[in-house]
Amino acid sequence: MTGSFGRTWLCLAFCLAGLLGCRNFFEPVGKSPLKPARMGPDSVALDVFFVRFSACDAEDTAALWAEADEMHLPGDARQRLAQNGFRVGLLGGQVPISLSRLLELKDKPAPGCRSLETQVTNLEQEPRVVRRHMEVRAGVRTEIIASDVHEELPVLRCGPAGVEGETFQSAQAVFAMTVANEQDGRVRVRLIPEIHHGESKLRYVSTQGVIRIQSGRAKRAFEDLAMEAVLAPGHILILSTLQERPGTMGYRFFTENVDGIVEYKLLVLRLAQTQHDELFQPADVIPLDALAHP
Repeated sequence: MTGSFGRTWLCLAFCLAGLLGCRNFFEPVGKSPLKPARMGPDSVALDVFFVRFSACDAEDTAALWAEADEMHLPGDARQRLAQNGFRVGLLGGQVPISLSRLLELKDKPAPGCRSLETQVTNLEQEPRVVRRHMEVRAGVRTEIIASDVHEELPVLRCGPAGVEGETFQSAQAVFAMTVANEQDGRVRVRLIPEIHHGESKLRYVSTQGVIRIQSGRAKRAFEDLAMEAVLAPGHILILSTLQERPGTMGYRFFTENVDGIVEYKLLVLRLAQTQHDELFQPADVIPLDALAHP
């Protein structure tokens, strides 16, 4: 009787398994049978890092710029950017040791510099490395916020007419970024520095014949200071300021004054993925997000 009862339940179990389409009751926990979501056909993925560092880290930053290619921009563009305090470099698939050290600052106390004791305290209150993984579509504007909102932001601007000064109220430094897919699978990244200022107001915006109300602040775009680079997956674009040009726009974008002490910033953009990754499979590329311990 017991054997007959057991055989009946065994048959029922096999029937249920067949109805449910179960092939294995003991699949590993946490392993989903669903395929990972794919990016859109015109999308790319970027790893964006902001690194805050003190003058004590100058050795690592100097070594980083020594390895970066700063000649990828046309000569006239490099001159305009340098005059306005911006510094732009390009790195290949290999992550320099100097950049690795800067990214590891997130989990380390600031170096012991007597002249920077106040700054060290403030650096411990906020992460020194901030990372964001972004998926962006070709041709669609994306904003990268480069600073907090300042009550007043005085800026020196160097142009054909000479040096001019302007002060913006309730101002914030922002990069307007767009990407474009190249035919060879690489991606062209374009950054335009902007200053968003004033109080937020409602305004009427026309898009494809449709008028809608949009809230936002006034913004000044400096298209003559646009920065472009063509990246393959794993390649890195770095941006910072020339420390010997205080008061310039680049200086305002990449420094903060903490209790009277100047703190510098570095923007790191790494092309993480495209729809053409099979064209680029460098075996020696080190994952940048692993270095930053997000």
